[in-house]
Amino acid sequence: MYRPLSLFIGFRYVYGKNADRFGRFVSWLSMIGLTLGSIALIVVLSVMNGLEREMQKSILDFIPQVQITSPNNTLDPTQYPADRFKDLEQVQSVTSLVTGEVILESASSLTVTTLLGIDPSNSNDPIQRHLFFGDFSGLVAGQYNLVIGRTLADQLNVGPGDKIRVMSTQASQITPIGRIPSQRLFTITGIFSVNSDINKALIYVHQDDAARLMRYPQGTITSWRLFVNNPLDIEEITAQKLPDNLIFKDWREQRGELFQAVKMEKNMIALIISLIIIVAVFNIITSLGLLVMEKQGEVAILKTQGLTQRSIMSIFIVQGASAGIIGTVLGSAIGITVALYLNDIMSFLGLSLSGIYLPSLVDLGQVITIVLSLITVSILATLYPAWQAAKTHPAEALRYE
Repeated sequence: MYRPLSLFIGFRYVYGKNADRFGRFVSWLSMIGLTLGSIALIVVLSVMNGLEREMQKSILDFIPQVQITSPNNTLDPTQYPADRFKDLEQVQSVTSLVTGEVILESASSLTVTTLLGIDPSNSNDPIQRHLFFGDFSGLVAGQYNLVIGRTLADQLNVGPGDKIRVMSTQASQITPIGRIPSQRLFTITGIFSVNSDINKALIYVHQDDAARLMRYPQGTITSWRLFVNNPLDIEEITAQKLPDNLIFKDWREQRGELFQAVKMEKNMIALIISLIIIVAVFNIITSLGLLVMEKQGEVAILKTQGLTQRSIMSIFIVQGASAGIIGTVLGSAIGITVALYLNDIMSFLGLSLSGIYLPSLVDLGQVITIVLSLITVSILATLYPAWQAAKTHPAEALRYE
C-alpha cells in the first residue's frame, strides 16, 4: 500500500511506540487545548447567537425596524408611494406609519410612551398575534380608540372601555393660559401582552387620529415602515440608495446600545476563550522544537539518503498539524452536539434552573470559520520549527555520532 514518506515518518515520530514520551505528552496537551478551545468557542457563541435571536423576537419584531422618512419626519405618500421601496433588498412589506413620543394621563398616573399610528386595513403588525382583548378592527378613524400594552394598562390602572388622555409635545396650541401640548381623549379598545418592555413602550391608534393629534396636514404620514428579513443586518439595509431628500431611520436609535452591548460581550468572551487556543498553539511549537532537537541525527541521515528540505519540513508540519486538525475536528463535533442539546445536557447534569431556558443557535458559517481558523493557526505554528529542522547540516549533526 502506498503511503507518502513525509506523512508516514511524521506520524511515526509522534504516535509511534518509540516516540519521545515527553514530546508526545506536550503534543497531546496541545491537542486537548485545541479541542477544549473549539468546544468553548462554538458553545458560547451559539448561546450568544441564541440570545440575540430571542432579543430580536421579543424586541425588534415589534418596534419599527426600518423607516424611510424626510429630515423633518414627515412624508407625502402621493409623492413617494410605497411601490418605490418594495424592491429594496431584504424588504418583506411596506406600510404607512405616523409615530411620535406622547404622554399618557389617567386618573391615577402619568407616563411617557411611543405612539404608532397605523392603517388597520393594511397592517401586518406582529403585535396582532398577541392581542388578548379586542383587535385592530376597533381602530376606526375619527373614533379615537387605542390599543395598549398590558404593563402600561396596569401602570395607568385602566382597562377596556376606559378613557385616557394622550398628549403630544411635538404639536402645541396657543390658549388664553399659554401654549399647551396637543391632546385628545382616547378609548381603550384592545390590550396586548408580549413582554414587559414592549408592553409599556408602544401604543397603537389609527394613523388618521395620530395625524390629527400631531397636527399634520391631511394625508401626511411620518414614514414608510419597512418589515425586513433580518433586522440585525441593518447596516447593509440602510446602505441602499434612496431618492433625494429621504433618509433611513432604524431600530438602533432606540435599542442600538442594548444590542451593541451584547455584541461587545460576545466579542470579549470569544477573545478570552482564544487564550486557551493560544496556549495550545504554543504547545505545538514547544513539542515540535523538542522533537527537532531530539531527531537531529535522524534528520541528518534522512538528508544523506536524498530527502529534500521540503520533505523534511513536511515531516514536522504533519506532526504538528495532526494535533491541531484532530483536536479542532473533535472539539467542533463535540461543541456542535453540546450546543444543539445544551438544555437537555444541563438538565441531565442538574445544572439548569427550573423554568429557565438557555437559548442556543448554531451558526454553520461561524462554525466553519472557527474550524478553518484553528486549522490554519495550527499549521502556521509548525512552520518555524519545521524550517529549523530543514536547515540541519548532516555533517554537523553527525559529527559526534
